[in-house]
Amino acid sequence: MSHDGLIQEIESWLIDRSLGEPDIERLFEQLCARLAGIGVPLQRAALTWPTLHPLFQAEQIFWNPETGAKLHQYSHANRQTEGWLRSPFYHVLTHGLDRLRRRLVGPDALLDFDVLHEFKEQGYTDYLMTSSTFRIAEVQQFEGRGTGIIASWATKRETGFSRGDIEALNRIQRSFAVACRVAIQQRVMVNLAHTYLGPTAGAKALAGEIRRGDGSKIRAVVYYVDLRGSTHLAESMEPDAYLTLLKTYFDCAAQPVIDEGGEILDYVGDAALAIFPIEGDIGGAEAARAALRAMEAALLRREDALAAAPDLPLRFSISIAAGEVMFGNVGVPARLSFSVIGAVVNEVARMDDASKILGRAVLVTKEIAAVEPDCWASLGPQVLAGVPQPVELFIRRCERDAFSADYVRAAS
Repeated sequence: MSHDGLIQEIESWLIDRSLGEPDIERLFEQLCARLAGIGVPLQRAALTWPTLHPLFQAEQIFWNPETGAKLHQYSHANRQTEGWLRSPFYHVLTHGLDRLRRRLVGPDALLDFDVLHEFKEQGYTDYLMTSSTFRIAEVQQFEGRGTGIIASWATKRETGFSRGDIEALNRIQRSFAVACRVAIQQRVMVNLAHTYLGPTAGAKALAGEIRRGDGSKIRAVVYYVDLRGSTHLAESMEPDAYLTLLKTYFDCAAQPVIDEGGEILDYVGDAALAIFPIEGDIGGAEAARAALRAMEAALLRREDALAAAPDLPLRFSISIAAGEVMFGNVGVPARLSFSVIGAVVNEVARMDDASKILGRAVLVTKEIAAVEPDCWASLGPQVLAGVPQPVELFIRRCERDAFSADYVRAAS
């Protein structure tokens, strides 16, 4: 097959990938291998794009023949580093260039970016960047320029890229950009679904469970955390200070849930409702232990936060119970929420109310305490508002409940 035919074959392959659900890391790795397979002397390649994610402002894939493709993610704080501002990527973006080429050796060498000196020292002889612009949501790299991709290609061949190599890389850029757009759009959708709904609910929504009433009954450990005195704090603190407090509070009280494999389903003001599903190979004891580990981590994080800022009004309660819940879509057809409903959800909320009276930061039910019986002491059956029968509640034996004294009264 002619060189032109080989390039056309790669373009057709890229179009086929764009009609499916391509994984961008795998797509780039396969593309680099195919280009190398038709004789393009690639020893290094990179692909960069901005993304819509609460933690990351850009993602990048590096490829070389020895290690394959590796994904890297860059936080929002990394954008204005000196290295970035002096990079060829920044130059291409700010000048709206479609391509940039730099010979690294010989009479035509031009090393006008710091990184090019590093590439030359590593043995690279020629460097090419290609860029395509397209729009996904409202992600922007710079004002007036939407999302897109920038690819860089480097070779160690003594003579650099040939005219045929450059033609091949230029020709595949358009079809490659189309496939990347599909892959990036898919990543953004998944990121947003997981961020706002959680991994399980997000996956269900993306799978088509978007009608009111869609869902299923499951058993789960239900975890409820609530900030104490939030009404007074909201009224007495400056808005910026209160928002900073909320950030610290959620970092302490809610992040450990995610770290232990739980899912936060809803934020009700300053309260958070989460579950640890009991399904498949995950038994009730394992889910309960995960919830208790999250609770312990939350209290340790609070201690660390107070060590750094002793006057911080950071008090919260945690209630944990287990039972059957309906996990699915509730609300009106035009505005749904994927959440849980059931008697145990009401129970943990009422346990939280009881914690104010009992003067304890942590309350759990008998089923939860049973997984670590030596660590818990019974308070006996307690009457909870709106719960038909008294519920036996347990408090921690090891008195690490350091902020119990901040509550209404100490437990007897």
